[in-house]
Amino acid sequence: MPCIISGCTNPADHNIGIRVRRPDTSAIWAPNTDAFLCDDHATKGLRITIVLTPTASGEIETDVSSPGGGVVSRTTPIINPP
Repeated sequence: MPCIISGCTNPADHNIGIRVRRPDTSAIWAPNTDAFLCDDHATKGLRITIVLTPTASGEIETDVSSPGGGVVSRTTPIINPP
């Protein structure tokens, strides 16, 4: 997979994911995105901006991008109760 960081040509196998946890630390949802980081970008540090937009779709829609690059999108159904 290509690294999500614009202009990076390193191979990337570190998947970016996001999750919402219950107080007992189990997840209500925890989808992986279709965005990957190379070793270099996974370990040097990142600034991550999260924008939350409520829906009633019963799905988690993720869009991951880096400045100057494209957007990688994925939709995952929510299957666990709150």
